[in-house]
Amino acid sequence: MRDELSSAQIDSYRENGFLVVEGFLDDAETRYWRTVLEDAVRERGDARLPSEPDEPRAEEAGEPQPLSGLRLREALAKHSRAWVRVLSQHVNLWQTDVRVRDLVLDPRLGRMACDLADVDGVRIWHDQTMFKPAWGEPTGWHTDTPVFSFTHPGASTFWIALVDADLRNGCMHYLPGSHKARVTTKGNMRLDGLRHLNPEWEFAEPVPCPVRAGSLIVHGGDTAHAAGANMTPLPRPAFAISWMPAGATFNGTPNILPRRLLAALKVGDSLDIDAQCPLVYSR
Repeated sequence: MRDELSSAQIDSYRENGFLVVEGFLDDAETRYWRTVLEDAVRERGDARLPSEPDEPRAEEAGEPQPLSGLRLREALAKHSRAWVRVLSQHVNLWQTDVRVRDLVLDPRLGRMACDLADVDGVRIWHDQTMFKPAWGEPTGWHTDTPVFSFTHPGASTFWIALVDADLRNGCMHYLPGSHKARVTTKGNMRLDGLRHLNPEWEFAEPVPCPVRAGSLIVHGGDTAHAAGANMTPLPRPAFAISWMPAGATFNGTPNILPRRLLAALKVGDSLDIDAQCPLVYSR
């Protein structure tokens, strides 16, 4: 694992809001990560979240008007089927697979996240597979912070390519410097979504990031990003780990928090909850 960062890399991340680390994993490590994650997904089955039904939460379905019974289930199922055409996600595999836990809770990853964001400690917010299916639709423009259950400028996500990702199969795209605007609008997943996130970005020039398998891309929670369509007959698997700076507090957004935990939380409560968000690294 290429876990040492230069001062130039750190400066680039803080200026642009994202950083590409080519060759983060060598070939053997990449094959191992891919095998472990494929096994964990197979074991999890259809459930997106551990021990919860494979249904998106209301906010992920575009915050529909209240429905009840069969109508609500049908609406959520319809949204879920549509989203699978863009990405197939399995969240918090570290909670249900010991090998994924060993990968995700590696303190070397946490140290990198701390160094890049200039924070004293990080906790795992969530991991998730990002498997774009064959002929998969684009992932529209968005930032991560508006959907997280905490709001902190040091939030970040590590995106690891498990196969080569290029313009043909849906590589990542970023808008350099967009993190400085700290937009709070939720993405609507449209390809022209930049102007909806921030009118000043209507004519902005995004940067595509084609990478080889085993490469790492880090982006901040406030950085605008998207991914193109997969115009190939093969899926494009990737894996993401999102980090929460230690000491972050609950902002009222449910995101991926389990219902039992949400029932006990109030806005402003600490999310330093070891069972849900274990501390991965601290200075």
